[in-house]
Amino acid sequence: MKITDIEVIALRDPGDGSVASWNVGAADAGVAAGYDFTLVRVHTDGGVTGIGQCEAPSLVIHAIVNNSMGLKPLIVGEDPREVQRLWQKMYNATGLYGRRGVVIGAIGAVETALWDIAGKAAGLPVHRLAWRSFTTTATPAEPLSSVTPYVTVYPPGDDIAQLRERVQMAVDAGARAVKIEEWRGQFGNVDLKTDIAVIEAARDVLGDERELMIDVQNRWRDVGQALQTIRAIEQFRPYFIEAPLPADNIEGYARLAASTGVRIAVGDWGFAGRHEFADLLRRGRVDVVQPSSVRAGGIHEMLNIAEDAYRHGALCIPHAWCHMAGVAAEVQMAAISPATPFIEFPMAFPHSDAITDLLTPRLELEPDGTIAVPDRPGLGFELNEDVVERFRVDPY
Repeated sequence: MKITDIEVIALRDPGDGSVASWNVGAADAGVAAGYDFTLVRVHTDGGVTGIGQCEAPSLVIHAIVNNSMGLKPLIVGEDPREVQRLWQKMYNATGLYGRRGVVIGAIGAVETALWDIAGKAAGLPVHRLAWRSFTTTATPAEPLSSVTPYVTVYPPGDDIAQLRERVQMAVDAGARAVKIEEWRGQFGNVDLKTDIAVIEAARDVLGDERELMIDVQNRWRDVGQALQTIRAIEQFRPYFIEAPLPADNIEGYARLAASTGVRIAVGDWGFAGRHEFADLLRRGRVDVVQPSSVRAGGIHEMLNIAEDAYRHGALCIPHAWCHMAGVAAEVQMAAISPATPFIEFPMAFPHSDAITDLLTPRLELEPDGTIAVPDRPGLGFELNEDVVERFRVDPY
């Protein structure tokens, strides 16, 4: 089997049901009214295809894939089943302009698609092929049959009443854990009194049996502000506090993590690859690393990061907000990582078929709030071609 092409697929949902009406300037409190997605599909001469996803502009990914020094010339004609060798080939060859950032994201999207193909060719789910040994664990040496997502409610609404309504929707969907985000007029943007009221309301809706995560999105200015707020809300038992400080404030993260018993989580804000996450674990001393399944470098790279976290007594809880091919990759990775008690699952407002219906069969929560790990070959999902046709645009 040989690779014949890498296809970059740009999807755009304006959020109002009309693809033609998309306008980047149409925003609600600084958030675009719709959603933009970049997929890759790797083709082979055997008719087997694989899918991956990258959280980056489609034009940029198209350029990284198709330029004369890009990913397509490197792997066309290669055997797609040699996934790790091809990852290394792409990483080496793009080293002068890559090694971090969006290039790693593009490599990871292709790598995920290669795992998808390799699994289909072998008749096995990806987690069976990508299995790696961790240090001694208390967990059985068998993949999980289901994994537990936390549901990200984003945006959380314009006031506490709307926040309660949206968190309740996540509870009604079966979520065992829910993450809320900072937002204009709500958490992280008004004052400490408002912060306490928001978290108290979220905990009230969730009850005592569900976990609550909080994403600050880098809003706090210094360790003092972060500690003041964390101490005021820790009575509501946040499972972790995500991105409390600016992304590059590694020493600040070390000070914060050493000063509170609440887990400090970092990694979704542009971090990519094992080397940057090693810095977060060693210098930043964070409790949770959050490699994005659509930015961090692929399934095997997330497992590298998870193993490193496990050796440091930390957790690896991957990020994939609204990128369902990325969620499919998370499921495969979490099935074999003892460091991964949760993965991210989106609940977006406004609703988008380009999120909920992108994959077939539909990737959704079970009634008990878990996601079944598919035993189907590859990632276990295909693109819904009706959705692709409806939302596809030129990547340029």
